[in-house]
Amino acid sequence: MTHNTLQLTKPRRVLFIITTSDVGGTESFLAYLVAGLDRQRFDPMVCSLCPTGAIGRGIADSGIPVVSLDMAPQARLGEMVRGARRLARLIDRQEIDLVQALLYRANMMASISGRLAHRNVRILAGQRSLTAMTGHRATLGVRWTRRLADHTVAVSEAVRDTVVRNDGVDPERVTVIGNAVDPDRFRPADRPTARHNLGLATHTAPNTVWVGAVGRLSNSKGFDHLLEATALARSRGSRLELALVGDGPLADDLAAHAHQLEIDDHVHFLGRRSELEHIYPAFDVFVLSSLQEGSPNVVLEAMACGVAVVATRVGGVPELLDDGHSGLLVPAADPTVLADALECLAQDADLRRRLGDAARQHVEQELTLERMVAKHEALYERLLE
Repeated sequence: MTHNTLQLTKPRRVLFIITTSDVGGTESFLAYLVAGLDRQRFDPMVCSLCPTGAIGRGIADSGIPVVSLDMAPQARLGEMVRGARRLARLIDRQEIDLVQALLYRANMMASISGRLAHRNVRILAGQRSLTAMTGHRATLGVRWTRRLADHTVAVSEAVRDTVVRNDGVDPERVTVIGNAVDPDRFRPADRPTARHNLGLATHTAPNTVWVGAVGRLSNSKGFDHLLEATALARSRGSRLELALVGDGPLADDLAAHAHQLEIDDHVHFLGRRSELEHIYPAFDVFVLSSLQEGSPNVVLEAMACGVAVVATRVGGVPELLDDGHSGLLVPAADPTVLADALECLAQDADLRRRLGDAARQHVEQELTLERMVAKHEALYERLLE
């Protein structure tokens, strides 16, 4: 079926399945995608396995149908079987042509429902992280249902390699479509004003360099290494102030670690924040210290805001940053090398500016929402031929 033929027929119905529609990176991606689809060619609908959250309500308010199966967050096997049957009936009743699932449980439910439905529906699985399911039963379930899907979208080459290696999927049945960011929403802004609006200290010396990080305060984010790198750089004379945005199980441990390193007066825990587009511009340097990542949105958002980025060379991160041109890449779990990078940027405002400008330009040219949506539309057409 050609592009012109698609336009002359009624729009193809696409059902998106998400585990939950609460606030989060995956759910925000879904909101961008469904809003950007060409409605002359595709008619979107969203199904949340768990009760609908903030993102889901926002999608519904935009006029896109959103339904929920109201399943428990940790549904047992019986509930998942009943949910799969309900999904199959929904596919038939709504005359769905293609189902796109996001993340593990949604993938499993979509693959089973697609085989239970009477319609000849295409199933598109999604993989957005490097983290595998734990437990023998879960691993077998993922591998079995992955092979029931017609195709898989991976968010980076690193994630694609993981799907092929761990789940035994044919490489020809995996397409990489990376994350994207809205450069009109995430854009450079006046740094002193942004810092003032955040309530960050205003009594610091004029040559103080503000380093920021955003993420869940958990082991995988490597914030303990960032604290150690900050302490080491400060001990060498760099005037660094560190702001951590997010919450999580390690909040108290990280605060205690900062005190132990004697930098607690220079580490600012800002908690979980919304409207991150107003936060990134407050930073002179943005740091991703993660131990693993599929393709982190926070890096794209900081790049779009024209902030110099230092990130660990993990997962799909090197696919986003051109080391030395649009950011700096460092090894994971190596506070010494990270401290070296922070020192380098603290001492060179021109380098910070060049990296931030190049990052913003790369986003505007390659990583926009329009390009991401267009790649999905092209894949839909190919699967529906």
